[in-house]
Amino acid sequence: AKAARLFKRAVELESVDATLRLGHMYEHGYGVEQDAKKADELYRVAADRVPEAIYVLGSFYMVGRYGLQKNTKKAAKIFKRAVELGNADAMSTLGALYKEGNGVKIDKKKALQLWSMASDRGHAYAQLNIGVQLHINGKVDEAFRLFELSARQGLAPAEFELGRRYAAGIGVEPDPNKCVHWLRRAAARGEPRA
Repeated sequence: AKAARLFKRAVELESVDATLRLGHMYEHGYGVEQDAKKADELYRVAADRVPEAIYVLGSFYMVGRYGLQKNTKKAAKIFKRAVELGNADAMSTLGALYKEGNGVKIDKKKALQLWSMASDRGHAYAQLNIGVQLHINGKVDEAFRLFELSARQGLAPAEFELGRRYAAGIGVEPDPNKCVHWLRRAAARGEPRA
């Protein structure tokens, strides 16, 4: 309750971080009565100022969360705004929307461009997605490098891909010990293929 009072005061002073944190508290009922409407209101206020908050708002529209009706077209529009402000999560998610034609017209070139931008910012899912495309295009060495970057961030599907490559010697010399290491990590994180 005391934290909520302090965050409310910081929100009055226009602290974006406090606005996001207070929204999170209302979203989950931490120290305040859970209130999805209030959480949404606070996220919208923060979204006017911070790319991460814009991304969160877009993700709410993606799944129809907290009283917002599911609307992938609106989510894509919101993600585009976050992309313009440099948010890697929005780049990766919008890339997936373009690949699938979900809320936007299918544009695989745009998907790759967005994933590349996010990958350059160290985004694990984007690195995995670019790695898959490089592998499909026969660029196994480059694909391996991206799978490794993604796996080192703890992304289970990338750990699985890395383990497979060490098993078969794709883009790297075969190494049974490294294969087992990466497949065990992937399995421990719940990767069903591991």
